[in-house]
Parts: sequence; structure tokens; C-alpha cells
Amino acid sequence: MSALTAAVVLAWGCLAVLTLAMAGMLRQVRELQTELTQLKAGLETQPWRATVGRRLPALAGQGQLILLVLDPGCSLCDALHEPFTRLAGEHSGARFEVLSPRAPRAQQRWADAPNIRSWVDSEFVSELDLPWAPALLHAGDDGTVFAVQPVVSPERISEQAASLLNGAMARQGAR
Repeated sequence: MSALTAAVVLAWGCLAVLTLAMAGMLRQVRELQTELTQLKAGLETQPWRATVGRRLPALAGQGQLILLVLDPGCSLCDALHEPFTRLAGEHSGARFEVLSPRAPRAQQRWADAPNIRSWVDSEFVSELDLPWAPALLHAGDDGTVFAVQPVVSPERISEQAASLLNGAMARQGAR
């Protein structure tokens, strides 16, 4: 066999292996897209929607509440400390609280945050039945839950909180 023939056979062999690898990756991408579509469709009817509109006495207090529900060990949850503590100073008429099912490793940081109540209650977190962590929950002073949404990023938490608070003002004006 000549060197040229060997090189051509080797090139075709490599091309066949690459084609098979690409086919496998495309199959995995299609499976992930299917799972994502099913997940999105399932979120439309998830039990957390039952939380919206409910009056939860544990959330009642003076003024509107923005509750950050954390999951200990979540790196995004750890990154939210600084942006969330700034929110308490930006929105003087609202209460800001942090809820976790277990004591996070950074619990002391939250306990030292001014104007932010930090509490741990695994049963209450289970009752809320939220599919994401971290999540923002907006409630009125009587404990009625207005909205629940996942936290997108530390950079957008201020925008999300303002949107929740402005949404409540629009609902109150519509009455």
C-alpha cells in the first residue's frame, strides 16, 4: 500500500468517526430540547402556582414583603447577598427577608445584614413548594402572595424586585 493510499484511507476513517460523533451529539441535543420543552410545559401547571393568591400568616407584617428563598450550597444564592442587601435601602416602604430550609454556610452574613430578617424554616419552604432556588416571593402586608419568580442573576435582582413592587402598585390602582 502506498503512502498516499494509506493517507486517504486514514482521512476517510477519521471523517467517519467524526460523523458518528456529531450524530451522537445532535441526538443528545434533541433529547435535551425535548426535556426542556416538557419542563416548560409542566411549569404552567406546577403546584407553586397555588401559592399565588394564598394568604400565609407567616408572611404578614408591616408593608409589602420581598422574600428571597435560598437553597444552602447554591453558588448563585451566595452571590445574591450584596445585591439583595442593597435593595432594603432602595425601597423604604417594603420589608426584605431571606428564607432558607437549612442554615446556609453564610447564615452569619445574612444575620448581620441591616433591615433584612433572615430565618430558617424547612416546613414553610416545603409548603411553598417552589421549583427553583433562589426565588423571589412578593406578598402584601396581610400575607397574601402576589407573585413568585426565579431569580435570574445577581445583576437583575434589583430590576426583578422593582417589577414585583410596581406590579402590586398597579393591582392596587386597578381596584
